[in-house]
Amino acid sequence: VGSVAGLQAIASDAKRRGPGSKFDYRGIALLNPSLRLLHVKKQAPLARPFVKAFQSFLRETPAGEVFFSQVAQPRAIENILKEAYHDPSAVSQELVSCVLNPGLQPGAVKVFLDFISYSGGPLPEELIPEMPCPVELIWGEEDPWEPIEVGRKEYSGFDTVRNFVTLPGVGHCPMDEAASTVNPLIADFVKDVC
Repeated sequence: VGSVAGLQAIASDAKRRGPGSKFDYRGIALLNPSLRLLHVKKQAPLARPFVKAFQSFLRETPAGEVFFSQVAQPRAIENILKEAYHDPSAVSQELVSCVLNPGLQPGAVKVFLDFISYSGGPLPEELIPEMPCPVELIWGEEDPWEPIEVGRKEYSGFDTVRNFVTLPGVGHCPMDEAASTVNPLIADFVKDVC
């Protein structure tokens, strides 16, 4: 989701400023960007009304708050993180707390339900080719939620993509799982584009 937000911010600014304008950004690095597999354009036509109905049910009825209350628990967060991280031993109680605590703040239920119900907006494959700057893709090879094969097929062929870096043995959160590898990659990208 952060990748899509970054892409959208650059695309919107570039559109607002117009062609040939000077921009303040020199590149964007995306870490395991969302494939947006629940986006309405990627849903099977027969599934669309059911997905929309289920998302509305969660967002607009007390069922969503009940669902959130089950997810916003230390054990549930730990299990989710152990699924996302290729190495489950990297999931510490400190990490669980860091992820859980924002979810215990006022308004978190609404943010969560809006997030899991968002099936519109731009897709990365629509935004990446519009970038007026280089795009660096860094992807954990073992990501269970955003399969690298799909990401490579969808995103690596655009002229704006400078590199598609594969991280062996890394899951959905490379910035945490392999910080000692990811940080130098980002630093090198920044040096190259600035």
